[in-house]
Amino acid sequence: MKKIKLLYVTRKYPPAVGGMENFSYNLYSGFDAEKVEKDIIALGKPQKNLVWFLPYALIKTLIKARKYDIVFIGDALLSSIGFFTKLLYPKKKTVVNVFGLDITFRNRLYQLYLKLFYNRFDKYIAISSETEKAFKKRGGKRSCVISCGVDTEQFSGECADYEEICRRNGIGKDDIVLVTVGRLVKRKGAEWFVSNVMPLLRDEKVKYLIIGDGEERGNIAESIKEHGLGDKVKMLGRVDNAELNAVYTHADAFIMPNIHVDGDMEGFGLVAVEAGLAGLAVFASGIEGIRDAVIDGKNGWAMESGNAAQYAERIKDLCANREDYRRKAAEYSIYTRENYSWSSVCEKYVCLFEKMLGKDKK
Repeated sequence: MKKIKLLYVTRKYPPAVGGMENFSYNLYSGFDAEKVEKDIIALGKPQKNLVWFLPYALIKTLIKARKYDIVFIGDALLSSIGFFTKLLYPKKKTVVNVFGLDITFRNRLYQLYLKLFYNRFDKYIAISSETEKAFKKRGGKRSCVISCGVDTEQFSGECADYEEICRRNGIGKDDIVLVTVGRLVKRKGAEWFVSNVMPLLRDEKVKYLIIGDGEERGNIAESIKEHGLGDKVKMLGRVDNAELNAVYTHADAFIMPNIHVDGDMEGFGLVAVEAGLAGLAVFASGIEGIRDAVIDGKNGWAMESGNAAQYAERIKDLCANREDYRRKAAEYSIYTRENYSWSSVCEKYVCLFEKMLGKDKK
């Protein structure tokens, strides 16, 4: 079979920093050169540059598209580029990646914009079953699900001094260390966890580290103060990769206590997959896209969202059976490596593209 000629168009790409940027980089980089001949049109700058990037990317795509078998649009916001490409080249295969917030964003003009282009393309690829469900709810069709991947080598790099991190945050040798990593927004549930679960763990040797920043930072800090948890909950803010690697590879459990928030959703839950890869026990709310990231009994423990007692009991069990959880987490890490590596994810994309092209590529 001949190589697939692929043009990838994305507004999210390094050196800009973020989850979608990492996704785009790893996906594009991961395509097998023996199967895919690829080219990219990428922004790689802050999103304020969209004003000039959209017309630039449109013109460049229209010029280049005739040379490629598939025009692959990075997310739903760029649907207009795919639309005009399809208009000019009606037989050209066009594919759009669908994330969570890029289709649930509560803005009437934006939702109207998306509806103009729904079902104009050959295939929509959702990053989770919940994302596909939200897409279909809005009238989308011709969709499938391919989950995100994880960099299986990401924890082999520089690692900070974990003992120093412990000293800095008052963590003792026998303390069970819980960690949450991500943007501090309401749906992530960090404030809920501090207010509802941590008070139930006062008598346990537990420390909770919150890594990240965002609009909920003030509310979380207030909850820590209100419940007198200053000695048990530490907000580390943004940290560099070396410190993040140290926490991921030395802590006991990763907590992803998401709660439902109208108009917002977790598209996948990549940080939970990364934590599982690092060997942490993963306790995550079984809602939305997290259900595709954390499979109960395979790579983590699915928890009932909003059930503080269940979270507390699971953590108390961790405190009593620390070594058992470490062994189980090591087993789960193998499952994560085998099923969420970028090589396996990229292969799923290639198989889909080959199927779409059918006899044309033989």
